[in-house]
Amino acid sequence: MEYIQKMIRPFTDRSNYYVNQSNTFKRKESKHTHDPQQVLLYIKQIFFALQTQQNVNMSFLNPNYFLDIQSDLNPEMRAQMIDEIHKLCTAHKAQRRTFHQTIYLLDVYLSTNRIFTAQIDSIYKTCYFIASKYEEIYPSPLWRYTHDRDEMQDIFQIEKELLSILDFKLVTASSYVWLNYYWTIINITEKSTNWLTYSLLLLDVAVYNINIIKYEPSKIACASLYTSAIMLNIQINWNCFASQYALHFQHEIKEISNLIMITLKESVNQKREIVKHMQLQKERDIF
Repeated sequence: MEYIQKMIRPFTDRSNYYVNQSNTFKRKESKHTHDPQQVLLYIKQIFFALQTQQNVNMSFLNPNYFLDIQSDLNPEMRAQMIDEIHKLCTAHKAQRRTFHQTIYLLDVYLSTNRIFTAQIDSIYKTCYFIASKYEEIYPSPLWRYTHDRDEMQDIFQIEKELLSILDFKLVTASSYVWLNYYWTIINITEKSTNWLTYSLLLLDVAVYNINIIKYEPSKIACASLYTSAIMLNIQINWNCFASQYALHFQHEIKEISNLIMITLKESVNQKREIVKHMQLQKERDIF
């Protein structure tokens, strides 16, 4: 795993990722007494709410949509759309939550509607448009990334279709939300914050793999924690750790962990936008 550590190390400083902000996962009772998501008294209710929402979200996804519906698209085109979404998130300083919400909306639309290559730009921009309005306090206006009047009309039409598919249920228990939840209950000391940094990085990379979406977001979040622990040489018995904090066990997430590692290597080799942003392509020769 030494080559992975060398590749990730330049990104352990997250000061320039999406938007400059403090680590929202660090939990100190004195600083979060007014945040209901950080109060352990509600942790069971939050868990069951996330599970329920996760099941709802999964019901809108078809992991085999490239075989069943999208005859004109392929996984590489989807990866290119994610690259463009990442550029939008970076340019408009969107939250990480917005990035993951956009990917979910994209997969929902591709799961239910056959599209053509000429529609690609309008579709990923629509997904970002909806996600930013839902997640951001000050969402970027549409005219900042769309200057064609006809494309704007297409975006408004796709927005109506997507919201109709979801029945306006935009709450998403994404892998990012689950990682937030897990990090809260684990309550790791500040000395282990690199563990969180690596896990977030792996979540961002994992979305490029279409095979990931068939797994529950809670398992993807656990797999990112498990894989990053291996990268950092954190000595823990995962199954005991999972039992203590109600995480998924090793046999449940091992396959996902392998997929994440494969996707990480492919992202570096193909110079994905996420990798360019992290400046990891300089370490490509380690492969």
